[in-house]
Amino acid sequence: MQQMRYPASEARARVKLTLVAGALALAAALAACGRGGAAWRPADTLAPPSPEESGYLRPPLPRTAQRVPGGGVVLSGRSGPQVRVRLSSPPPNSVAYGATARDDGEWSITTPASSDVGLFGVAEELVGRDVQGEGYVAVLPRPGPAGVLLRAGGGAAVLINPLVTTVKIAAVDYDGSGATVVSGLARPGAAVRLYVDGAATGEARVNDRGRFSISLTGSLKPGDHEVRVDCADQSVTAKFALDHPRTISGLPYHGERTPTGWRIDWLTPGGGEQTTLIFDAAES
Repeated sequence: MQQMRYPASEARARVKLTLVAGALALAAALAACGRGGAAWRPADTLAPPSPEESGYLRPPLPRTAQRVPGGGVVLSGRSGPQVRVRLSSPPPNSVAYGATARDDGEWSITTPASSDVGLFGVAEELVGRDVQGEGYVAVLPRPGPAGVLLRAGGGAAVLINPLVTTVKIAAVDYDGSGATVVSGLARPGAAVRLYVDGAATGEARVNDRGRFSISLTGSLKPGDHEVRVDCADQSVTAKFALDHPRTISGLPYHGERTPTGWRIDWLTPGGGEQTTLIFDAAES
């Protein structure tokens, strides 16, 4: 599989910062964020055509992220066969990395070692146009998972081997209103139940990739909280602090370490603000 690193000038031409007046309503579980702002995505990205228009379209889907000697991260996923897949970071220091998918649609792209959180849009070049993948990929320094798929209005998907035998709390997403989603890993097909601060708040069935996301029925107030997930005879807890989003300037996101993992405050494509907490325990 051939991989290349685009020049910075070309990468900047592919990525732009779009000003959005006010936040749009976040889909699904998260309520609309209270503050608008700038959102970014590759400049030449178009909305994916409908199945009726494409018939065979498969947007790029990141599936795993693994660290390699030297500190780089290999992102692997699936897309259409023999298409160019590109990771693009936002301005002002835009850079892009690309690879050509195999006949079976599998692709891998290596990003260099970094001590900072990196954020990338994922797109594939198909029939003279770009098809944008869902969300953004965050590449994380050690410790904890190497990568996570951030999804606007939904729970983050940690990019590790999901075929686990023990239940894990992987991430918590929330917005400025306190609307919250808890995501994790467990045995495919299992039923999981969520408790927040001791109160039952929701349940879900684990999908065939071993992932689940549960939306809280109400909003959480700022402060310290504890979540617990029960699955069969297993139970796991995680503590986190919910507070206001960090100031985002320069880049459309801000990443930092917490006592239990990584925190990313980021701007959704609609211009809203979302906070994702990724727990180191998801990797263990």
